[in-house]
Amino acid sequence: MLFTIKYAPQNSSQIVGQQKVIMELKDFIQNYRKQKKKAALLYGPIGTGKTSSVYALAQELQFDLLELNSSDLRNEKEMGSFLNSALGQHSLFFRPKIILVDEIDNVSGVKDRGAVSAVVKAIEKSSFPVILTANDPFDSKFKSLQKCCLMLEFAKLDYSLIGSKLKTICDLEQIKFEDKAINTLARQVDGDLRAALIDLQICSEGNNFSFVDLASLSDRKRTESILQALTLIFKSSTVSPALSALDNIDLDLNEVFLWIDENLPKEYLTPDSLSRAYEHLARADVFNGRIRRSQHWRFLVYINNLLTAGISSAKESKNSQFIQYKPTMRILKLWQAKMKNAKKKEIASRLALKTHTSQKRALEQIPYFQSIFQKGHGEKIALELELSEEETEWLSQ
Repeated sequence: MLFTIKYAPQNSSQIVGQQKVIMELKDFIQNYRKQKKKAALLYGPIGTGKTSSVYALAQELQFDLLELNSSDLRNEKEMGSFLNSALGQHSLFFRPKIILVDEIDNVSGVKDRGAVSAVVKAIEKSSFPVILTANDPFDSKFKSLQKCCLMLEFAKLDYSLIGSKLKTICDLEQIKFEDKAINTLARQVDGDLRAALIDLQICSEGNNFSFVDLASLSDRKRTESILQALTLIFKSSTVSPALSALDNIDLDLNEVFLWIDENLPKEYLTPDSLSRAYEHLARADVFNGRIRRSQHWRFLVYINNLLTAGISSAKESKNSQFIQYKPTMRILKLWQAKMKNAKKKEIASRLALKTHTSQKRALEQIPYFQSIFQKGHGEKIALELELSEEETEWLSQ
């Protein structure tokens, strides 16, 4: 099981490094009817515990939790209809209820016009506590929301707190670790505990975690790793987090196709899920071919949507097992073929220069030169063409 799921906080005491804001949030929920403001807006960097804190408090206080991701309902009518319905219904067995609107800052000011006002109207007549989360809620389009919400900031976590949590998990999982490795990873994630848990699980295969294992992780933002991107695409409960998974990936698009193709069968285990996912992958490849032929780069939008939201939506349910994502060997084979072809072209260019022929003509003569070298008669030719040892060896194979 993923560490992010297995070690999600079950109560307020298990939440890392946010004691003050958790006390304020707990008071808001427990004394909701006495509050001046009818909603709380939790904001701060990713991976600091905003959403998991709401889940933990709901469980601790025995509240039912109804979650809406803002990317699922994007316009005023849909957002208002959902919230009015949710806020007007009692929970099962008449337990108190929390309405969670996650990632409210995903709402666009143009495409989703009216969605924020629908949230504000629903909050004003709510009989239940409404909690919203955002990374950055200070855009001008959220001014009306700020006025009706209790603003609660989740600070970026100190690396020492993250390191302590990682060591605790290593002990529970019986993972042997080096202090240097834990401390380096804790600093590297820049306050993102969720990313730290994912990276720890990736690097501790075989129940060992050393500083050498961190070589597989570059000093980069968490979302810029292909491993992080695949986790978002394959593991997200909704398509909205997956949509931006490839935005900051420093990787050739063809390599992204290969990574997804290699790891998809490990994640999606049912025939129907695999069939739908590969259908999206195939359609993305069709658009990629159209870009190569027509240079119509607008098709990149379709490719991104198919590779992220398309493949993410293909699964029937989230696979809770931890999967070790690995690159395909096809990349290595393509690189080897490229290197082999590069040597051939370099030798042909020298032959063309010496014989005053075209590059194409010289390439046609390479098999004859290989035959000469393989019989051990290529020494003078190597001197004449000024071939390196590697090039001479290649012709002799």
